[in-house]
Amino acid sequence: MLIGVICDTHGLLDQRVAERFKDVDLILHGGDVGGRDILEKLSASAPVCAVRGNVDVSDPECSSLPQSLLVTVDGAHIYMTHIFTPSRDGVIGDDAHGARVVVFGHSHQQYLAQFEGVLYFNPASAGRKRFANPRSVGIVEVTDGSVKARFLPLE
Repeated sequence: MLIGVICDTHGLLDQRVAERFKDVDLILHGGDVGGRDILEKLSASAPVCAVRGNVDVSDPECSSLPQSLLVTVDGAHIYMTHIFTPSRDGVIGDDAHGARVVVFGHSHQQYLAQFEGVLYFNPASAGRKRFANPRSVGIVEVTDGSVKARFLPLE
């Protein structure tokens, strides 16, 4: 199963996202959506699950999104939240809630690491370019409980 992962759109859906997600079975939005229209456009490609980001709290259209969500895909539990604190030395600052994959956003920085059997994935920002970070989305592939992830550039 192919899962498209997107975060930090902040009300802008790049035209290239539809092409990047053309073969996905599910889309996960890791917060800072910036408007329900973004979720509606994404749902033209595949079903969408989304969590609320810190910017969405004040958006009347997105404030009702859950702060976190646990989704099960082909036997793999995926925990989604917007703000998550992994570290570079293998010590995780937040709980993975028993998930096999943790999807998060907020930092606008690509992050892909595996610690103690859990895959931590931030595809970076898909919205307007901020800082020197690359704009990208991601793909998580789940096959028989095994998971792999990769970045897909938007630049």
